[in-house]
Amino acid sequence: MLNTLDSIITVPLFAKGTVGVCHYFGTKIAPGPPATSISGPSVRVVTVRQVHGTEVLAIDRRTVAASGSYDAIVTNQPGVLVAVETADCVPILFLDPSRGVYAAVHAGWRGTLGGIVTKTVRVMQDRFGSHLRSIRAAIGPSIGVCCYEVNGTVLTPLKRGFPYWADVVENVKGTKAHLDLRGFNRRQLEEAGIGPDRIETVNLCTACHRDLFYSYRRDGARTGRMMSGIGLTAVLS
Repeated sequence: MLNTLDSIITVPLFAKGTVGVCHYFGTKIAPGPPATSISGPSVRVVTVRQVHGTEVLAIDRRTVAASGSYDAIVTNQPGVLVAVETADCVPILFLDPSRGVYAAVHAGWRGTLGGIVTKTVRVMQDRFGSHLRSIRAAIGPSIGVCCYEVNGTVLTPLKRGFPYWADVVENVKGTKAHLDLRGFNRRQLEEAGIGPDRIETVNLCTACHRDLFYSYRRDGARTGRMMSGIGLTAVLS
């Protein structure tokens, strides 16, 4: 749903029984953390240098220094807001309310082909003790299948690596097709064991909605970026 006060987007899935959780998907109107989030002198906003890869940063203490390049951040530390920036790529937020573990992911086509959401789920399990039955995922606004034409650079490894490739593309014409990047990530989440009832998708295309979103495909390199993030104000019980 669209929060008209701050012009951010939130999802009902993360609001159910999760007191102390702040999450948002940014828009062109509010591209950064909203004023009503957990911002304040005791809150640390953690972002990383994104490189369209599959590396996951795990933060298990407040004083960690984020060096290197990553496209996902996982933590269980209250008072930390983890965030990613996008302008057509898919922002994906994770929450395990039973363990107080949460994550933010930047999934472009390279990261998606590399299984970044699957790697993030694995870090939540192996590093922080999350159980699949407790993990929730929210897939934010990104370029839609309507506007995202790809060529053989994407289509060839997609066909080779994913038996269900035909389910996540449309309008296949030779070496070109339209890729459903949100749907592709959702399918990987389901394949990883997260039930469909614990995945929510914001079906808004960043390229179509010029008034709401920045879009690299639509506007080129000069376009801006939206920030999407999630954080905890306290330890969840």
